[in-house]
Amino acid sequence: MDIELRLLRSFVQMHEAGSISRAAQKMGCTQAAMSMRLKMLETELGAALFLRGPQGLEPTPRGAELYAKALGVLGAYDEMMSATRSRPARDRVRLGMPDDYALGWLGRVLPGMQAVEFEITCDLSAQLMAAVQRAEIDLALVTLASRPGLAVAAREVPLHWVRSGALPDQARLAAYPEGCVFRRAMIGALEAAGEGWQVTVQSRSHAGIFAAVRAGIAVTSVAAGTAPADLVEFAEAPGFPALPAVPVYLVAAPTLRRAGRDLRDHLMADLALQPV
Repeated sequence: MDIELRLLRSFVQMHEAGSISRAAQKMGCTQAAMSMRLKMLETELGAALFLRGPQGLEPTPRGAELYAKALGVLGAYDEMMSATRSRPARDRVRLGMPDDYALGWLGRVLPGMQAVEFEITCDLSAQLMAAVQRAEIDLALVTLASRPGLAVAAREVPLHWVRSGALPDQARLAAYPEGCVFRRAMIGALEAAGEGWQVTVQSRSHAGIFAAVRAGIAVTSVAAGTAPADLVEFAEAPGFPALPAVPVYLVAAPTLRRAGRDLRDHLMADLALQPV
């Protein structure tokens, strides 16, 4: 059977008010209309829902059972309608960036785009670049060896070493896999300075890299100003030569909706990216 929500709401009001007349006032209808709704509901269910006593309406066992279930049905319906009717329309943007960029920069970007719903993907730059090319991501911040064709803006960012505790006496590195520009920069700087090195930990994840640094078994590098607060960021030290700057590119899918264009402009302004 299909019971109208109006009948359920009227029944709940009668149950809570204990009176047909008071329920009619709350529902904005006549007492006769409310009585008719009760009769229709009882006919539909084939059972009496109230007994009329000196204190007003008293629910029958069937009425008490229906009241508990009606509250759940009406609550779920009201929640659904509230979510679909009153929620303001929000544009959605798919943004990608490596973990360390997200931790260092994303907190500066999001407050300026509060009317936008974000889908954020953190991955290696090469993977993010491929996702933009497949139109699976709208915008991404990436660091690659050469400027990608979909780059719309860029800037040079200095690299800093990162350690935990005392400065190690040997360059044991925690690095992303081969192809990572940061990895190449660390190894290149050490070899140019005649310093020995070894990759102690290799990981595709930010968590794996910094777990090794926190354990004191390796150092790594980050874009200046993006190291976790509990680690020590330094430009150079004995055995650790200054690292070169690396490019950060903002790449965009060929077609961007308005929210994507707004985010592109916001990223360029906030991160001092220059058009390319």
